[in-house]
Amino acid sequence: MATQQEAETMKAQIAQLIEQNEALQASVETIQQQQLQEKAGSHHGDPVEPEPQPLSTEIWNAPVPDNFKPPHLSTFDGRGDPMEHVTTFNNCMAVIGAADSLKCKLLAGTFTDAALRWYINLPRFSIVSYQDMIQKLSQ
Repeated sequence: MATQQEAETMKAQIAQLIEQNEALQASVETIQQQQLQEKAGSHHGDPVEPEPQPLSTEIWNAPVPDNFKPPHLSTFDGRGDPMEHVTTFNNCMAVIGAADSLKCKLLAGTFTDAALRWYINLPRFSIVSYQDMIQKLSQ
């Protein structure tokens, strides 16, 4: 039987997981909406100009596999060690065999608070590869 303190700790962990899940679901919905807009607005396969954001056009327009269901990913608020977050993220990506362009999109979706503000303020189209994104994040 769990002690009162253990029960409170578990409740806090569950609340954090729910918050992380909601953030991830919002990111997935955003990516799915963007994909639908890309398909609907496409003129005979012409790439869609992305909204002002740091991912290069090549990364932004790279296809996401049909029926892709993103895994549960922890969020990163910018307060911890970014490389710990990247290591955890990379482990998850290795399991699903994600392409680098998909890694960029999914990693960006894990950012909250200060990390999200950092990402949003990067120069437009300044991220040209997954390695480039990790390098910028670790600086």
